[in-house]
Amino acid sequence: MIAGLVAFCCTRAILGAVIQSANDSRAESARQPAPVVPMSDGPAVSSPAATTPAVPPTSAALPSPSAAAQLKMPNLVGENAQVAYETLTDMGFTKVTFGSQDDDDKVVLSPPNWTVTKQSAKAGAMVRTDKTIVLTCTKEG
Repeated sequence: MIAGLVAFCCTRAILGAVIQSANDSRAESARQPAPVVPMSDGPAVSSPAATTPAVPPTSAALPSPSAAAQLKMPNLVGENAQVAYETLTDMGFTKVTFGSQDDDDKVVLSPPNWTVTKQSAKAGAMVRTDKTIVLTCTKEG
């Protein structure tokens, strides 16, 4: 019994040393110096950002929130959900989603089987084409 306990303790100590050694080598590799990037007119400079291009975005490169077109929202209540979806995407709306008002069917899986009962943007309102439009639907009736 004592021999088994000694063997267990020795094995545990050896495995602990092996695991610690592996962790130490990982930590050492993580502390490697940053890559050296040669400059065109001067000495080499160590830079942590040398592996990823750091180009700050300019205001000219990013579209402004008002850059999206605005379109007049049609009245889609009573329409087949698939037809309503195609109407909006054909107009240029890019974020059209469905919601269900039914207790038994919580997810709109096949829009042709659903009817629009509400829309998140009022009919006649001017709406940006990148705004999310939610079409609430029912499968009943």
